[in-house]
Amino acid sequence: MSESPPGSPSEADHSDNANRHWEVAYQHYSLAIKAVLSSGSHDQAKKRMSLMASVLLACFDSFIGDHRNAIVQIQTGLALLESLRDERRQASLPQPEEPVEQDLIQMFTRLAIQAKSYDMAFHFPQPYVIRLTPQIGVTAPSPSSPDGGSPVSTSQAQIPETFASLHDGRLAWDTLCEKIMRFTEQMGTLVKMAPMNILPSGFKQYGIDFEQQMQAWSRAFDPILASRMSPAKSTQEKTAIAVLKMNQIMGRILFSMTFSETESDFDKFLPSFRQIVNLAMEVIGDEERRAAAKRCPNPEFCQHQPAHIDNFGGEYTARHIKPSFSADLGIVPPLFVVATKCRDSLTRQQAIQLLRTSSRREGMWDSELCARIGNWIAKIEEEEDDATFDFQRPVSSSTEASRLSMGSPGSMSNGSPVFAEATPLGPGGNARWGSRRESSPLSPHMGTETTMVPERKRVMVRAVEFDLQKRTALLQCGTRGLIPGTPDLRTRATQIMW
Repeated sequence: MSESPPGSPSEADHSDNANRHWEVAYQHYSLAIKAVLSSGSHDQAKKRMSLMASVLLACFDSFIGDHRNAIVQIQTGLALLESLRDERRQASLPQPEEPVEQDLIQMFTRLAIQAKSYDMAFHFPQPYVIRLTPQIGVTAPSPSSPDGGSPVSTSQAQIPETFASLHDGRLAWDTLCEKIMRFTEQMGTLVKMAPMNILPSGFKQYGIDFEQQMQAWSRAFDPILASRMSPAKSTQEKTAIAVLKMNQIMGRILFSMTFSETESDFDKFLPSFRQIVNLAMEVIGDEERRAAAKRCPNPEFCQHQPAHIDNFGGEYTARHIKPSFSADLGIVPPLFVVATKCRDSLTRQQAIQLLRTSSRREGMWDSELCARIGNWIAKIEEEEDDATFDFQRPVSSSTEASRLSMGSPGSMSNGSPVFAEATPLGPGGNARWGSRRESSPLSPHMGTETTMVPERKRVMVRAVEFDLQKRTALLQCGTRGLIPGTPDLRTRATQIMW
């Protein structure tokens, strides 16, 4: 599937070059760590340099698949940042400013959110757990409380009626997301013998303000979301808008489910799951269009063939996208939530396919690992109804397949446009999807009847121990709502390699 450009060295030479690149990278990585450790001075500039080094080292560790060291680097940076803030507080300034520039604060905010979301999904053991709040002397928090070891500035403006820019929307969501994580972490310390990542339903009253703030954020972001299809929007900005909305939808779902002990409560979010898949199709579709135009300008001579069975009924033909890395969150976490929590089989399989056909690592999130976990959960939950269940099977109904496809011109589906086959591609347009003349694409709201997995067969991910460098993982799942240590008849475990 990989393709070398003209004039590229031979395969053997390519391997030698890769090995040399790794050697040089590790040498500089080692030198950077030694420089940080040897910098014992209390000089403000050197502490700032140490913070920047923590960011770079965490990104490098994420890139090579060493999530443990990445988490350690984030923990180190957060501890140093909190110590700098403590020095400012002890100086008895009327309004102590942040000890470093806002851009660096935002980097740590996003790294902390990323590491925290990773732990919430895979349930890491100590010491690889990011804490955003002090572990001693915790009291019941208010959602607007600024206390706690947070990477976010203690001052925050109210969410406006409409965001002036995408950048403003992203900053507001980062701040809100971190505060929600800090709130659930603090509330969790007040509960003894609680189910994994679940708070008592009675605690939901304390999070009402967050529900209102997320609704306010969504309303303020709606004009920007609608503007992403404007020809004047760059591809990069269009993608950023879609990705931010996907993560906001995911955050709203997960916060609501923090107070629920049954997996069936995820079913009410089926329209949201479908919206996540639609937005991911936009992002990957644009990437495919650009990659195809660059790698195979003449489609008649294209040698690229799909490596995975199509769950979009022939509509999905992305096969030119190369593996990618981003230090920031993107489409992988929201699609992982759909793959593991959506029990509409078609929507779930489409999320898994999007993960597998667009190989990417976003921070510590790896698309192939997430796809395989989703496959495993789907197989466990659906195998009893159909012993021959193939979790990568193609759909058999053209109506069902077209539920999320691009079809009738001018129609909109959850804010995602659908295009007829003859619609020309403009700047930032979507990739071409295969011809399906015999079907009449439908809106997601007009999909075929959905059969959901019964609660008695549903499971949740309880632990994932993995090594991205060796490409192995040990997975464990079980019943939602059980206190750790309680006997669980749904417990399953498996090891995967890829």
